[in-house]
Amino acid sequence: MKLKIKYVVLGSMALAAMSFFASCDKMDPNSPGVEYMPDMYRSPSYETNAMTTFLGDSVMANRLPVPGTIARGYMPYTLTNDSTGYGLAGRTLHNPLPNTPQIVEEGKVIYGKFCIHCHGATGQGDGKVGIKLGGMPHYDDAAHKDLPEGKMFHSITYGKNLMGSHASQLSVEDRWKVIRFVQTLQGKKAEASAAADSTAAKTKPAGKPVKPGKKPQ
Repeated sequence: MKLKIKYVVLGSMALAAMSFFASCDKMDPNSPGVEYMPDMYRSPSYETNAMTTFLGDSVMANRLPVPGTIARGYMPYTLTNDSTGYGLAGRTLHNPLPNTPQIVEEGKVIYGKFCIHCHGATGQGDGKVGIKLGGMPHYDDAAHKDLPEGKMFHSITYGKNLMGSHASQLSVEDRWKVIRFVQTLQGKKAEASAAADSTAAKTKPAGKPVKPGKKPQ
């Protein structure tokens, strides 16, 4: 009985040793050796950028999206980059963000990162780059103080004159935020601030009542 147990133990050790050395085979440095149930962890799917003949065209596994596909969270801008699209933008596009001090402040931060070097801190075209290039618009002059926000969005998206497109740097939301700040440089106030001024004027405490026979002070 003890002899049988000895043989079983020796046989198990020999099998384990064979498995160990087989898995440590260095003939192929990319080989993982003996794999136990590889289908449990080796994905049958195609790797990114890998070649495939699955569809018979011997191209990469990355397939083009179905025509008309739109990425989640992306809204395509369909107006054309010409005078027709520019005019249509001015008539049809409106800022979806509220004109509040918070939005204006966020737009100011973005303006300071992407616009101030040309347009200047107050929108007079006196930024360091703008002075060298020349021809920068003044936001509060007759030609620009009433510029529709849709035209501003179109210009930021496609670029205009010396300014290149900022569509790759600014999201749609950030473009509208910048426009809210630029409108303050045009002389427009944020709605909340204007409402607060109006409310303060209406609720301003009246002077002390004047007693009969006394002149008001």
